[in-house]
This record gives sequence, C-alpha cells and structure tokens, in this order.
Amino acid sequence: MHQHETVGTLIARVRREQGRTQQRLADLLCQASGDATVTRHEVSRWERGVRLPTRWLPWISTVLGISLDELEAAAAPMRGRRGQAAPPVPGSATPWCTDEWSRADAEAVAHALTDNHADALAARVAHEWLLADTPQVYEMRSGRRVGAALADTIRRRGDHLRRMDDIVGGTDLYPAIAGELADTVRVLREGSYTEETGRALLTVGAELAQLAGWVASDLGLHAQAERDYLAGVRLAHGAGDRPLAANLLSTLSYQMANTGRETEAVLVARSAEAGGRGEATASVRALLLERVAWAHARADQPRECDRALGAADDAFERSRPGEDPEWVYWLNRDEMNVMAGRCYTELRRPLRAEPLLRTAVDRYDTTHVREMSLYLSWLAEAYLQAREVDEAARVATRVLDIAVGIDSARSNARLSLLAGQLASHESAPVVREFRERFAESVA
Repeated sequence: MHQHETVGTLIARVRREQGRTQQRLADLLCQASGDATVTRHEVSRWERGVRLPTRWLPWISTVLGISLDELEAAAAPMRGRRGQAAPPVPGSATPWCTDEWSRADAEAVAHALTDNHADALAARVAHEWLLADTPQVYEMRSGRRVGAALADTIRRRGDHLRRMDDIVGGTDLYPAIAGELADTVRVLREGSYTEETGRALLTVGAELAQLAGWVASDLGLHAQAERDYLAGVRLAHGAGDRPLAANLLSTLSYQMANTGRETEAVLVARSAEAGGRGEATASVRALLLERVAWAHARADQPRECDRALGAADDAFERSRPGEDPEWVYWLNRDEMNVMAGRCYTELRRPLRAEPLLRTAVDRYDTTHVREMSLYLSWLAEAYLQAREVDEAARVATRVLDIAVGIDSARSNARLSLLAGQLASHESAPVVREFRERFAESVA
C-alpha cells in the first residue's frame, strides 16, 4: 500500500492497474457476493471517500486480490474520523426515535442505509414513532455552514427525480436517488446550520428516502427498500413532519402486504394512519387509508377493507390540492378508483372491480408505462374472475406489449401470475397466443 493511501484510493489504483472500469468492478462484486445492489455509482463513492465499503471489504479483497488486512488498514483512519462506536440499529435496545436529533442520529441513519440490518422490526418503529415527542433540531458545528438555499436545491432535485420515476426504469434511477440521499445525510452529519435549515434538510432527506424505498421495492430489492423507509422515518421524525413519517411507514406496509407479510402490513398501515391523522391534509389521509384498505384486502378481511375504502373516499372528497405536500401530487380520482378496483379484485369481487379499473385505465396517461401495465394486469385478473377469458387474455397481451423494456419486478410478477392463471384456458386461441408470447419474452 502506498503511504497515506486511503481505502478509496487503494481500490481505485488497483482497479486501474488491472484495466477494470468501475462498472466492471461493480459487476464482479455482484457476481462474487450474490448481492445485486452494488452499482458503478457506489464504487465511485468508495473511491471518492464519500462512503466506507465496510461490509464489502472481503469481496473487494477477493475480486481485486488485495489482502483483507491491507484494506482494513487503509479503512481504519476513515473509521476513526467517523467514530469508533457502531451507531444504533433498528431492533436493538436503543430507541429508534429519540427525543432530540443529534449527530448520533445522523450516524444511525447512514449506518442503516449502507449496512445490512433487514431484521428491523417495522411494527416497533411505527409504535415508537407514535409515542415519541417531536424533537428539537440542534446545530452540528463541524464543516462549513450550510444555508437554506442548499435545502431548496435538494428539494427541487428530489421533485424532479420523483417525476422521473413515472417514466424511467429503476435500474437507471435508483443510483441517482440513493446518491442524493447519501449526500444529504452526509450534510446532516458533517455540516453546521440553523435549526430551520436543519429541519428543511431532514425533510428533504426523508422524502428522498421514501422515493429510494419505492424504486428499490419496484426493482425487487425489498430488504434495501425497508432500510430506506425506516431511515426515512427517523429523518421525518427529526424534522417533526408526522404526515411524511406516516407516508414512509404506510409505503412500507404496502411492500409488506405484497410480500407475504399481511399481518404486519395491517398493523403498520393502521399505525401510520393513526400517527398522521392529526396533521395530515385530506389527500394524505386518503392515501394512508387506501393503504390500510390494501393491507386488509391482502389479509382477506373484506369488512375492514370496505370501511377503509369508504373512509378514504370521504377524505378525498375534502381534498384541497393547494394545501398538499409535493409528494402526494399524483393522487387523483382515477388513482383512488384503481386502488379500490385492485382491492375488490384481491377480494374476488370482479363485478365491482371491473368498471372502476376499466374507466381509470381508459383515461390514464400512457407515458406512465409501468403503472399502466400494472393497472391493466388487475383489469385482466378481474375479467378472468368474471369468466371473461378471451377479454382477460386480450388485456394480458396489452400488458405484455407495454411491459417490454420496463425494469419492474412488480410488472414481471403480475405477468407471471396472469400466465399461470390463464394456463387452464389454453384451448382458447387468444390465450394460447398470449402464453406463447409470454414464454418467448421469458426466454
């Protein structure tokens, strides 16, 4: 190792000596570890000293042929600057939401975002968040002073990324969002700023964490998404923004409901709705109640689902868009109807689901291809439940046409589900054509 060489410069030097690009190193690390979360952007952050690749050091040692002792020695000074003690993690004895925001909180968020603590107890986080008092943000006096203009810039960039999610695949988008989030947390850890600017930074960081979790979940990276969501809860709590914290927990409940954790999903969704109720706008309440309804639908609880859908509809009727936070911009009547239609499909009520879904997709913005493919897939399933097999196959074929090129684990899972459900109807030519084309796309 060269004198005074950091772990980042060591990795960069050996990589270049071996004629490998950052992308090639990322690919090799994914192959060696079986973990597909390493990207070129992550390698760049290691090499620039933005992030310490703690859990990746053994794999870097294997791929680049650097001894692990040498890597650990190069990483030691960076660990020293950032503190020797490991920050608290979800599920430990340390409360997840403390009474005041501190540097230790920022360290914990950074740790949760970068290390593998997928055993976080989301239900516990939800209840601690509900019980804890809103904290005061303290100035952190290290590094140069940060002004309100930076928080405004990060917010505008986050809004742009949120709208890009409507049309850009997650593989391209997630590294950009994760980079923005990591850089925002770094400012929180190392900057100094006024209380007002601190709250603004915490808020935009929480919004970025919600978006990062959403995109990671759509890519099928569920453990990473959960880490992003729970880190966002802590950031939102630090900012004193209960509706935003509620949205993060509610979005996490949506992932849980879709990944076989229906009982937890109900608990977390209801906790989120209760926690945001007092301060949330009508639109935000409608969104939170929609996710309560979805959790109940997935748990096969029709009565509770109906109650939540009715409450969501009542809340939406009182919406005043001018009062809403930016992150709920997408919620409109068609989106409300789609969620209701999906719930009724899940509960096997196709006669209630079909008109809601069909009307909404007929008006839907076709540039939002991922959502269009997902919503059509639910319409196809509703037709199949109603024994309209040919129509179900035709709509499923539309889903297949739209989904080509979409980088979405959810879209792929829905297509696989439809192909399986239609398998017993292959005597119908339109079904046979769909299944043949689906098989070709999988191959």
